[in-house]
Amino acid sequence: MVVISELSGGSNGGDPYKNPQEEEEVNLAPIPPRQIPELLIARTVALVRRSHYPRLSLISRTFRCVISSPGLYQRRLQLGLTEPVLYASIRFPHVSYKPSWYILTCNVPRMIKITSLPPMNPGSSVVSIGYKMYVIGGWIGLDHPVSSAFVMDCRFHTCDYLPSMRRARYRAAAGVIDRKIYVIGGCEEKRNAYDGWIEAFDVDNGLWWTVPDPFPENSNLPGGEFLTSVVMQNRIYIMDALCVLVYEPRHGTWQSCVHGSSKLMNFWSNPSCVIEDLLYSICLFKHPIVVFDPVEMVWSPVKGLDGLPDLRYSVCEMANVGGKLMVLGTSNTTYNDIWCIEITLERREGGEIWGKVDSKATVLISATSPSINLCCSVTV
Repeated sequence: MVVISELSGGSNGGDPYKNPQEEEEVNLAPIPPRQIPELLIARTVALVRRSHYPRLSLISRTFRCVISSPGLYQRRLQLGLTEPVLYASIRFPHVSYKPSWYILTCNVPRMIKITSLPPMNPGSSVVSIGYKMYVIGGWIGLDHPVSSAFVMDCRFHTCDYLPSMRRARYRAAAGVIDRKIYVIGGCEEKRNAYDGWIEAFDVDNGLWWTVPDPFPENSNLPGGEFLTSVVMQNRIYIMDALCVLVYEPRHGTWQSCVHGSSKLMNFWSNPSCVIEDLLYSICLFKHPIVVFDPVEMVWSPVKGLDGLPDLRYSVCEMANVGGKLMVLGTSNTTYNDIWCIEITLERREGGEIWGKVDSKATVLISATSPSINLCCSVTV
């Protein structure tokens, strides 16, 4: 409501004998939302944090149209107002066989279920590029891997299916380099260099193609079901139960180190992520989190992590969210609660990595024990 004083002239509204405190007030009715110009709404909403969009969309149809417009997100990108958002795939074994997607809200940290996105098949490979998440392969039944893939638009929580791969894959390694998604293994052993053991997807033209594999045909290259994979220094690092593989797509070269001869395998576990080309991993020994430098080829503890909650770190998940390390995990005391830990990282003199716990909170409470399949960050 707008309140103004009726002024027609002079210091007291044109009447020299009127007391200033007796000035007549005129109440103006608020402008209906539907009469606010759409361009003004778009420019204003672009400055608001995305976490407020669900409530803003309830104001009017015009607000809903603006918030569901790709132009709004293009404007936010131009203004440098994009935000990293954490998504997680969580399953409740006693409730459903299929996992569901959840998003971490910013204002009050909690996981909110997204019902419009399809569940991820077990053993899928997931990568993110900008505001999109690509879900590749997996299986839909025992010994039944699939070659399908789909992309999720995290601005509007919609999805589209991509062309199928040449080969069905389960627990394949995947990484993004130069806006191309490389998918490796996760299938039967290759028979020759052009048999599709490696496939790549160009996100700009929407096409798959087979990448010639430089490994000799008679090499002991694993066929699939990798434990995990990450991208560092434009290389895809892949961990198998017996060895570490390093693939460099730009030059088409491979490196292979068996267990015991690779320092990388000393502490690399499945809950891991890369931040600024350093690999962070859960450690079940003295220090809860350790970091690997691929240049110096050494592991070091992340120091300063005091006051961490008592989580089941062996089954938690990690993600790089805007340069911060986010850890999702269930409590060791109450398995039904999911905690989120937000850690700011700092490289100090001498190369030591220190972490500061910015927040720790219970973000999801359930009557049954949940299983966190993965967490992934996108930028919207």
